[in-house]
Parts: sequence; structure tokens; C-alpha cells
Amino acid sequence: MNKKSLIAAAAALLLSHAAFAARWEVIAGAPSALRSEKLETPRGIAVGSDDTIYFTDGASVRALMPDGRLATLPGRFIAPAGLAAASDGTLYVADAGNHAVKAISPAGEVRTVAGQAGTAGRNDGKGIAARFDHPAGLALDAAGGLLVADAGNSALRRIGVDGVVSTMAQGLPFQPQGIALDASGGIVLSDAAGALRIDRQGKWQPLGTQSGASTDQGQAQTQQGNATERVSVSVIAAVRGAAEKAVREAKEARPADAEHDAGVVAGALDECQRGKCLRRYSAPSMPTADKARAVPAGQLAADSQGRLLATSPATGTIYRIEHNGLIVPLLGTGDVTGELSGVVRDREGALNVLLAERLAAMRWDASGQQQPFALQYAASLNRDGPAMQARFGDITQLAVGRDGGLYVLDGDQLRRIDKEGIVRTLLEAGSFRKLRESHAAAQVDLHGSMVARPSTGVFVTANGGLAGVSAEGLISLVSGPPGMTPEQTGFMPALKRIWAYVAQDAEPFMLPGLGQHRIASDASGQAWYCADNVLWRIRPRGVARKIELRAGDGCGDVLVAPSDAVFMLHGHYITRVGADGYQWLAAGSRERKGSGNGTGLLARFRNITHAAADAANNIYLIDDGMLRKISADGEVGTEGKGLPEDAGKLRALAIDRKGALYVATQHTIMKLKP
Repeated sequence: MNKKSLIAAAAALLLSHAAFAARWEVIAGAPSALRSEKLETPRGIAVGSDDTIYFTDGASVRALMPDGRLATLPGRFIAPAGLAAASDGTLYVADAGNHAVKAISPAGEVRTVAGQAGTAGRNDGKGIAARFDHPAGLALDAAGGLLVADAGNSALRRIGVDGVVSTMAQGLPFQPQGIALDASGGIVLSDAAGALRIDRQGKWQPLGTQSGASTDQGQAQTQQGNATERVSVSVIAAVRGAAEKAVREAKEARPADAEHDAGVVAGALDECQRGKCLRRYSAPSMPTADKARAVPAGQLAADSQGRLLATSPATGTIYRIEHNGLIVPLLGTGDVTGELSGVVRDREGALNVLLAERLAAMRWDASGQQQPFALQYAASLNRDGPAMQARFGDITQLAVGRDGGLYVLDGDQLRRIDKEGIVRTLLEAGSFRKLRESHAAAQVDLHGSMVARPSTGVFVTANGGLAGVSAEGLISLVSGPPGMTPEQTGFMPALKRIWAYVAQDAEPFMLPGLGQHRIASDASGQAWYCADNVLWRIRPRGVARKIELRAGDGCGDVLVAPSDAVFMLHGHYITRVGADGYQWLAAGSRERKGSGNGTGLLARFRNITHAAADAANNIYLIDDGMLRKISADGEVGTEGKGLPEDAGKLRALAIDRKGALYVATQHTIMKLKP
């Protein structure tokens, strides 16, 4: 082959690959964060005049440019904890582990502003003659001085423009982490559980008390000292009794403030029940409130558009808080929730305070009037709307309905993407709307099993029964009235089932083992599932038939191909089930796991979690997060070429009637056109 032929062949290969890759498209959702790599205990955050976001990441200071580029700034730090951006482009860094405050010039030069690197202390003085102990938050005042929340010394310090360090307040009842100036010239300090305001005379009082109250230093210390015996409310998953116990303990410890704190806790719980609190869900990576004190508190910043930016050291994430209170992961792993704490004055002069341990979100406008400040998490509360702007928190199942809608089981919510690309939540607050009734049905417990049904909508397993959910979110109970067993047949039982289906006044009977394995549906609209060595086939009107399995493989997830062949998924191998209940090996090996391709029994699988068949009887599988295919002639191959490299492991799949393949990661849905 000559040189021109080689070039032509290579070009054809590249074009064919590019064409294949281009067939994949993201149709809904988005990665949970702009950058999904985990940050290392991000604490300090500041926004420059050009909206560059500066943040600490482990021992580094990094910058997120307005165009989305990430850069690492020069300098060697030990646990940097606070940042402040000056108008001339200088970035100040509280180098907590070095007990010093440093500056990075626009040219990249790093210098020590105050403190002796590696030496802790509490001395005032000029430059390196001064001493700090784990300086945390930083803020610039109107005169150009640098305010320092000196955490280790429980003090407020100031570095003048001449480099002289002075102590403005000391003996504070906590170790301050966040710092900001309010509209009247006061200085606000905060940690994860409390905040206080220091006036120009150096007197301080807990934030939220009467602004006109005159308190001397001793009285303020007494008040705030009592305030340190704070009510710690655990994550929202904790029972109300735990919070009530905390309130009772607070009453015993400080009767004078008990009524106020009881109201705070009760209000926080009410807000959380409505989904408007700082901790909507308890993610596995999140510490409890008791353990949270060992983790440094995060901090706040504000951009030129008035949006807040919050660091979450516990989850390695930076969030952005939109004007409507929606919290969106911006950088980091993007956990569904975060410990958000800090204080900041935004560009409109409003003072914003978040206290994670107290579940408090407070805001005062520039005139000092308190304003509502409701928060909601985009990743956990699942934002509806246009598909590319919608948010998904935990996708586990996909199904394509006969109506053309794509149904998504997202955590404990059922959602639908219509033909126009609009995402809508069908299951809200744990309840469907009952058919022909305006009120909500009993709470529905989704077991993570869903398939398309023959009319419109999907079948779901709920409360031990099988239910059909329409495109409008109306529920129709399929598995029959109470007191009936699935085996009952005959005219009267059938008539009762039909009446129950029409009247919709009965709860479903309990189908044995429903929810142990995923359900399937066939072309005639029957639902299939397997439990306790019995394969169940349920007609759309609720009549159930069973097939006793006769091989030692037992139950697994069911798959019914268009050819009416019934398969059983057993993790690392697949069996086919005959009409007599016997099973025989169809693909993979009972003894060995792996990821090898080949024909039928020569192939190897690791962990098959989802499967779907197309009109040509090809079976697509998700095997340990990878897309694989068993052709109609039994050949096993690995698919998924052209998927984005950062897509992550696949978690669900579905195939529509035209042969288009849909796959989903935790937050994103993609489509492969046929």
C-alpha cells in the first residue's frame, strides 16, 4: 500500500470514529460540578474585581478564571485558611499552618506581610515582629487595613497599611473562622455555630440581639459565653426527639435564653421539613454535628452579580448560591449537601450569615433590616425545567414509555422528560396523586424498580404492590384489592379486580418478595418479576400467574426480549428460563468473573446491574458501570466508544421503540442515536 492509500485509510478510520463518537449526545442533566475532582479541604475564598474566584485547595491557592480556566498561584503554604482580594490585584493569604499572613502580587511575587513563619504567638508589632496563631478569615476595611480572624488566639487583629499589627478584640468565646464588615462599620466574626458583632469601640455582642442595646465588654462576654453552650441539631435525618432533647438541655443550662433558642430550633426543623435548610440530606461523607467541630468551618464570598460562593471543607466542594437560594456545586465532588458556614457582605451591602451547626441562614440588608434567606440544594431537590438545565441527584433507573416520554427514577422521585425536552417530577413529597381523585394517595415507597407499561407511563413497585403511573403522575393499582391472593382465579375474583381497577378505592395486595429484584415487561404489557424461586407474570388488570423455577440458579433480575425469551440476570452470568421453569446458562460463567468478550459461555461478566433488549433481540447490559452488548447470535462485546471520558460509571439504560439507546450516570442522561 502506498503512502497516499495509507493516509486515506487513516483518514477514513478517524472520520468513522468521529462519526460514531458524535452519535452520543447529552440530553438531560449535567455533571454535578463544573470540575468534579475533589478539592482538599477548601476553606478560604475570595472574588477579584474581574470575578476571578480565588480559593484554597490543600496547601495551594488556586484561581477559577471567568472563562472557566483553573490556575494554581505561586507560593508555598501550610493549610491556608483565608483569602482577601484587593482592588489592585493583590491577594492576601492567611497561611494558618505557618501562623503568618502573606501576599501574592499580580506579578506572582509572594511576600510575608506580618507574622513569623512557623512561630505561633500573640504579639503585636510591625511585620515579622508580630505573631499570630492559626490566622483564618481575612477582610479589607475602608482604610485599606487588613482584618484578621486570629482563630488560635480567639482574637480580632488588624494589619495597618504601614504593616503594624494591633489587637482590636481578644478573649472571644470561640475561634473565629469567617469575617466581614457590615454596613454600619461593625465587624462580624463567625464559626460553624455562632456569630458576633464587634463595634468600633471594640465591644462585642452576639449577632441578632438588639442593635441599639448598650452592653459593656463583661456583659457581652457573659452573654456570648452562655451562647457557647449552643444547641447542636444533628442532620435532618435525625428524629425530632433528638432536637427536643437538645432544647431541654439548653433550658436547663441557660433558662434566660431557652425560649429564644427553642424557637430557633423549632423554626429550623420546620424549614428543613419544607426542604429549605442547610442540611437537606445526610450524605455518607458528611460528619454529624458533633464531629463537624473537628472540621474547619467554611467561608463565604460574593461575586459581582450578587451570588454567594461557599466552601465546604468536609466534602471538598465549593458551592454557588443563586439569587433564588438554589445551591449549585461549582467545584469539587458535588455531594448532595454540605456544611455551609461563613459571613460575607455582598456587593449590595447586605450581610449574609450561614451557621451549619445551628441550621441557620440569616441576611440583613444595607439598612440593617433582616431579610428572608431560604436555601435549597439543586443536587438533592432535583431542579425541573428544560432538560439541559435540569438537575438529577441519584439516577438509578430509566424507562421509555409508549407515549415517547423518558421516565427517570431519581432517588425516591419519579421524573419524566417529555418530547419537548422538559423535565417534570411526577412523584413529589413521597406521594402520587390517586387516579380520579385530587388528594394524594398513601405514601409510595419506590424500591428502585420501574419498566414501561403497555398504555402510557410506567409500572413501579410500591408498598409491596405493583402500580401503574401515568404520564400525568396518576397512580392506578394493578395488583388487586386487599384480602386476595395472586393465585385466585375465576369470574368473581376477576370481577372484583376490574371493579377495584375502575373505582380505585383499594390498596394493592402484597405480592410475595416484590422489590427483591428488578421487574421487567413484555410486548403484551405483562409485568414480570422473580422472588423466592418463583417467576411471577402479572397481567395489566392484576391477574397473576407463577412459574416455579426448577434449577439451582434461583431468582435474579428479569429481562424479556421481543422474541418472548425470558432471561434471568445473576450478577456475573445470565440464564434463560423455559416455560417449564428450567434454567440453562445463556452467557458468562457460574464459576468465574471477568470482563472478557466472546461467544456466549466464553464471555465473562463482573456485575450486571441493568439490561434492555432492542427490536432485533440484541441485549445491552451495564456490567460494572460499563456498557456491553450480547448480539442476537450470542456474541458478547464491549460498547460505549465515544462516551465522554469524564462521564463516569453508567448506572441505568433504556431502549426506545425506534432503537435509540439511553444511558445514565448519576447526574446525566445521554443518548446514542441508532
